[in-house]
Amino acid sequence: MEHIKLKNETPDAAEALTGGIAHDFNTLLAKIKDRASLMMRRVKSSDPLYRDIKEIIRCIDKGSEMANLLLCFAKMNEYYTSSIDINRLVKNALENLDIKGRKIVLDVDLDPKALIVEADPDKINQVLMSIIENALHAMPKGGKLSIVTESAVILNGTAAAYGLNTGFFVKISIIDTGIGMEKEVLESIFKPFYSAAHGRLSEKKGLGLTFAREIVENHNGVIDVWSSPNTGTSFSIILPLKETTEDLAILAGDEKQGLWMESVLLVDDDEKILTSGRKFCNSLGYSVITAASGKKALNIYKKKKDRISLVILDMIMPEMNGLDTFLELKKINPDIKVLLSTGYSIDEKAQEMLRQGCKGYLLKPYNAIELLHKLREILFL
Repeated sequence: MEHIKLKNETPDAAEALTGGIAHDFNTLLAKIKDRASLMMRRVKSSDPLYRDIKEIIRCIDKGSEMANLLLCFAKMNEYYTSSIDINRLVKNALENLDIKGRKIVLDVDLDPKALIVEADPDKINQVLMSIIENALHAMPKGGKLSIVTESAVILNGTAAAYGLNTGFFVKISIIDTGIGMEKEVLESIFKPFYSAAHGRLSEKKGLGLTFAREIVENHNGVIDVWSSPNTGTSFSIILPLKETTEDLAILAGDEKQGLWMESVLLVDDDEKILTSGRKFCNSLGYSVITAASGKKALNIYKKKKDRISLVILDMIMPEMNGLDTFLELKKINPDIKVLLSTGYSIDEKAQEMLRQGCKGYLLKPYNAIELLHKLREILFL
């Protein structure tokens, strides 16, 4: 990992002061939220005070977002770069995305090859989340959010138009079917504290897109935007592709430690997925039971539920799909821990699983490290 300090090596007074204030403000908000959360636990949801406390917590979270933006400003020119796989970064961001109750269909199409860039992963994640949040707010009544990653060759005139050198690049497209933007609005979206004249989005005034563009430009990339009113918006993040033969999916030595002797029930109608999933789980220290259909999974779980700590469940299967299987499993054990594994979009059925208590989802294709992190997260909840 390389530490890069752009501009002056010593932060100026404004940056230092901003960072200090934001840090202290976040600490204060954390203490207030702790007390408010304790109050909420002691008040019944039917009590009139419950709604007031809930609003207080919402305002605290909003204040924390503002403080974090100030922290971003204070550290805007400080980068810790390393070789990262954009596909993995996108998957991690999406797996932590909360779209419950938003009527959003999530469609993900990731390049099958690793897309390696030299970048600060936290900064690029910040860019992704800023653009994704804007896309979600542009679809207040629901819609489709598409995420596509691909490699691209940008040559001559096109490169010059973007202000880039000719070469190989990674392109991350984030597309929504929301309200869209007029040309004059589109030309102003990267201005600090700018908000389009949409009453529904008035609370989104801020610096998210301003920071996003600066971060991408500091990585020698660009953000390209297209939008049409009542049709939607497309953001394309374009970053230089790093030439490398490194296999970032190889497990580091410390990732192999953790033989917890947990048992996992892996359910998928694809024999190749069952084979690779069994190898992944075994390499991480988990014993594995496999089932090629929802009905077989139910029969196995009824007999061995005391041994099974978690179920990894495919969505698209013949006879009984993932949602139907999940609901039947919950009848056997209401506290069952299930991880949805899907190579398709996070559609209404997947969202219903999450609403009904599914602990999370993992996008195919996944590797052993991604599986390990998800298993740890769910099993130790």
